[in-house]
Amino acid sequence: MNTYRGSPSLYAEQQYWNALTPPDQTLHIAKALAIAHPNWVFGGLVAASAYGFEHQWCLHDGSVSIMTQNHGSEQRHPRLKRVYMPQASSLAMRDSVTGLLLAPPAHTLIECARTYDFRFALPFFDSAFAQGISSEQVLTACSTLRTDCTPIFRLLQQANSRSENGGESLMRGTIYEEQFVMPRIQVPVKDPQTGTNYRVDFVWRLDDGRIIVAEYDGTEKYINPDMTNNRSIQQVVAKERERDAGLHRAGASDVVHLSFSEVYDRIPLRIKLLKAGIPLRSN
Repeated sequence: MNTYRGSPSLYAEQQYWNALTPPDQTLHIAKALAIAHPNWVFGGLVAASAYGFEHQWCLHDGSVSIMTQNHGSEQRHPRLKRVYMPQASSLAMRDSVTGLLLAPPAHTLIECARTYDFRFALPFFDSAFAQGISSEQVLTACSTLRTDCTPIFRLLQQANSRSENGGESLMRGTIYEEQFVMPRIQVPVKDPQTGTNYRVDFVWRLDDGRIIVAEYDGTEKYINPDMTNNRSIQQVVAKERERDAGLHRAGASDVVHLSFSEVYDRIPLRIKLLKAGIPLRSN
């Protein structure tokens, strides 16, 4: 199968390629290109995937980013993006797993912030912060670039290392973009009847005293054996209802469940949160 027309052309066996995740497909493309161009420094989704930064797989479109020290480098392929980065060669880091030369984590975050909408960029930042990348590192990298850093500043203000996964980060980013008051995240809750301890994804305490809980329900919750403990879908749903009942006993006035498609489409998320009474920000 021809996966990357250009110079050089890249091929992969169909069944093998289809079994790879989108991040692994992107890394395979980069590793193949690096054979012909060992000094190329990769950024964007290549670097983010190599670093293990959480993000939505729908962002992978077969393109890769090459960091260059020269302005106006020739664009020789529509899916090969050349991004200006001063001192690209001296700042490059050799990844021990993939063998690729990568842009530093802070520069990778900056590129992602400049490339994607806020809600899609936030998962990169949450995940990177959970790995120990700091705001100071990102700000230092910003100071070396001649670019508008406003999108980066907004992401630094909202990034939270306590976010458990990219789906929750996407949901929080969408809540922000839709102008809702921002919730607390990963809040511990104890069922007063059973003593069961829960940790809920999002919590709002409204001015009228009501407490609204929102949960991000990824599809893996229902189909991944590691997350279902090999329970059937019916058993997983029953467990969810039991959890919701416990949250209500702990004081939740309403528990809102949102799937990936509802978050991605925005409108279902907006309708559900407005129905639950979540206020919009005044600014």
